[in-house]
Amino acid sequence: MQFWMKAASALPYTDDVCCSVVVGLMNMASSDELLSHIPMDAWDWLNKRPILPPECMALLPMALEFQIEKIRRLRNVKLIVSYLHVAWSGGRRPWDHGVAAMGRLIKEELSGIGAAGHRKDLIQRLDYVLLQFDQGRGEGPWVRKEYEELRKGLLEVDEESMKILTGTSSSCHHFFVY
Repeated sequence: MQFWMKAASALPYTDDVCCSVVVGLMNMASSDELLSHIPMDAWDWLNKRPILPPECMALLPMALEFQIEKIRRLRNVKLIVSYLHVAWSGGRRPWDHGVAAMGRLIKEELSGIGAAGHRKDLIQRLDYVLLQFDQGRGEGPWVRKEYEELRKGLLEVDEESMKILTGTSSSCHHFFVY
């Protein structure tokens, strides 16, 4: 793994190199045995946010729950956002076991006022993906529905954060004096 990263980092940056490294990284991360051996600097390739052409998208593995959990444990919001950008490329169903793991990732790691810009970025990404469905690209209506659920989750987290910022609450708190 270390040699692979050194070799990849020694190459001059091009979109093709970045796509190849990201596809390789995501494939390695889809193996529970390899995932723990990926060095931290390897994850920086996701932050370059390459535009993956369809031929690269076809090579990406599905995001698995253990992989999503590993990304969450890294506690790097920028990396989480970049990971979701890559995973949500192409209008295909990029995950296993539905949207639950990604929903938890959004709620646990992208809540709060400081992540507002990241949520906006991801909402725009999902708007783009949903537009692809409107243009007849994407795997089907049930996949579109899962993307819509993820977008709804981002909007809910954003709304809760704005309530905290503005001091409003969605519930009434009753105080009892005994």
